[in-house]
Amino acid sequence: MKRSGQLTAILITFILIPSCIEEDIFGLSGNKQVRAFEIPGQAGPTTINPADNTVIVPFAEGADVSALAPTVIEISNLASIEPGVGEVQDFRETVSYIVTAEDGSVAEWEVTAVIAEPTPQLENSNFDAWYDAGGYSQPGESDNNTLWDTANPGLAIVGQSNTTPGQVSGTDLAARLVSIRAPLFVRMAAGTLYTGSFTDGFPDPTDPRSNITFGTPFAGRPDAFRIDYRYLPGEQYLDGDGNPLPGSDEADLYVLLEKRENDQVERIGTAWLRTADRVEDWTTIEVSIKYGELTSMDPEFAYTNILAGESWGDPGDRPTHIVVVFSSSALGDSFTGAIGSELWVNNFELVY
Repeated sequence: MKRSGQLTAILITFILIPSCIEEDIFGLSGNKQVRAFEIPGQAGPTTINPADNTVIVPFAEGADVSALAPTVIEISNLASIEPGVGEVQDFRETVSYIVTAEDGSVAEWEVTAVIAEPTPQLENSNFDAWYDAGGYSQPGESDNNTLWDTANPGLAIVGQSNTTPGQVSGTDLAARLVSIRAPLFVRMAAGTLYTGSFTDGFPDPTDPRSNITFGTPFAGRPDAFRIDYRYLPGEQYLDGDGNPLPGSDEADLYVLLEKRENDQVERIGTAWLRTADRVEDWTTIEVSIKYGELTSMDPEFAYTNILAGESWGDPGDRPTHIVVVFSSSALGDSFTGAIGSELWVNNFELVY
């Protein structure tokens, strides 16, 4: 017990030393960034531009933004902000927020609510923008300005990534997702790209979804989604234990429209393509969104049913979130699939 306590104390010391050095020895912090800003009812992810101290919050067509209070404001450590969380503002005009750093210096941030057109699209849905996340690439302009994520942060812990930018022609990039041999504990890791975020921390090797929060704010009612894709299934289709399976690996490309209130999640619409077809040349497909509850008559019913903790919602409701997922191995979360399966996606578009 004594040795364990000594080791714990040493570890805590090493954790605390950097923050002490940064703030105490080298002076007070001058950081005054806005890192996150959310308002209930917004129709998409917030865009934060540190270069010009602006925050853009999107809203659906016809939204009333005259009296809204942000529920999430994250700023630099040791800084303060005015107005604060929960304070009602009239966002029909740009609202100024003052961030004061620990050293007393201030920065003015301008927050603007933008009312959407009736046919909203998702930012960077052509997958041309990628940024360096520290040894691997991620889709988007930066970590603060993207609605797309991958499982790369988890794989990068052991030095790998399997969702990368791939060149189509010239400056036209696509997302390339590859199922790879897993480095630890499990057989394989499917390439994934989705709206949402991969949370910090070492992932649970038995549950690939444990570190993923799916979905992004969205309030449109599209009729379908359209996308360019290629799919090259791997040669050996195996289960999670490495046993051969009949058939071939399959790719997943799907969109879920959800209405979320507090802890309640209701499915409003579903569009799902699961395919084993080998598609070597770029092909454009359009998948219709079915609003309301799916039945056993729907061919995709077996794998698109709602999850535990969810329910079917009113098909006439306006969604609050959209979940978009692409995977090189449809059953990759159970480590079933073929190593080497390769899915390319480009030019995702919501059709109205």
